[in-house]
Amino acid sequence: MRVWLYGRLSNDDDVMMNSLENQLEIVREYARKKGHRIVGESYDDNVSGMRFDRKGLNQVTQAMDAGKIDVVIVKDLSRLGRHQMQTALFIDYLRQCGVAVISVTEGLNTMVDEDELIIGVKQIMNDYYAKDIGNKIRHGYREKQKEGLVVKPPFGYWKDRNTGRIRLHPEASVTVQIIYGLYCEGLGQKEITRRLNAMQRRTPQQLHDERCGKANGKVYRWTYQSVKNILAEESYTGLLVNHRTETHGQTVTPVPEDEQYRHENFYPVIIDRVEWEQVQALLKANAKPYRGNTTSHRYAGLLTCGDCGSTFVPRIRCWNGSRRVEYLCKSYMHHGKDFCPSHRIRESKLDARVQQYTEELRSQWAAEQADLRRLHRLWEMKRPAIQAHIAELYDEIQRLER
Repeated sequence: MRVWLYGRLSNDDDVMMNSLENQLEIVREYARKKGHRIVGESYDDNVSGMRFDRKGLNQVTQAMDAGKIDVVIVKDLSRLGRHQMQTALFIDYLRQCGVAVISVTEGLNTMVDEDELIIGVKQIMNDYYAKDIGNKIRHGYREKQKEGLVVKPPFGYWKDRNTGRIRLHPEASVTVQIIYGLYCEGLGQKEITRRLNAMQRRTPQQLHDERCGKANGKVYRWTYQSVKNILAEESYTGLLVNHRTETHGQTVTPVPEDEQYRHENFYPVIIDRVEWEQVQALLKANAKPYRGNTTSHRYAGLLTCGDCGSTFVPRIRCWNGSRRVEYLCKSYMHHGKDFCPSHRIRESKLDARVQQYTEELRSQWAAEQADLRRLHRLWEMKRPAIQAHIAELYDEIQRLER
């Protein structure tokens, strides 16, 4: 029998009991004793059983779709998944494709009717275990947040892993002060972005990648959004704010300010409170009014740059009393021609091209309709003769059958 071996380890498992090496050795030994032919094996490391978008599990599905396997062997059913409904659906899908799941330590086979009740109970227990562990982890995390837990400090700081203390980053903290100083002088966020790139100040992503050894000659650029985030970050006044958002499933919702965990004088101060509040007042005064979720430009978000891959953004141009809409490369607008050449196209030209394409489609549709009507007339002309011939053939069949 052709078998596939699968293992999974999540971060809440007992590493000694459920290590991947231990799991795979158990299922390999079982397959050898039963005389099965091992077609392949896969595993998922540090992945929750509540998720089913796993690389190792996808390999199982691909092997099954290719008709390569008859059985999937796991140490126990919780390795396959802990989500009750999704695990049951996955097992049912394998069963419909003629593939069984064998749990070695539990002695269960999804193709055996007598094991079906036990499998259902096991799935309920696995689902409850995963949710209970999740609740305990969230509760513990909330308690740590109340005490002042810092997972990743904002740009401008670094965390000493040996002592757990937060310290100023020599270069990044100066960059933060430069950004606040330029904004208080009246410069806009786009101009600040250009100046930072001209000064070759290292970006947050660049510092992170260099620390992790992932830079590899990449080109890093300051963006409007990164400057905006730094200007709005209250941590630079020394305040730590935890529990800003809550995640339910895949939905992230903001937490009201009175329910957040706020710790004064936690960080070393980079920007004093007076300057920070002054910047917030300027941001609020310069903010554009919210227009809702609709767009006023029909091609917004539909065009991309062929050179750098950035989206094209609409801009209104007024010249000699006339007004036109143009779409420009976003990277060129933010970083200049050193990053991407100037690309722009007028909305009127796009309208003309769309109109031309629409007319071509209309002409093609009209031609196809004409061909269809011609074929229909041809069929109407030949139909009596064809029906008569069919009747003759039917009579001949009846005669031969008698």
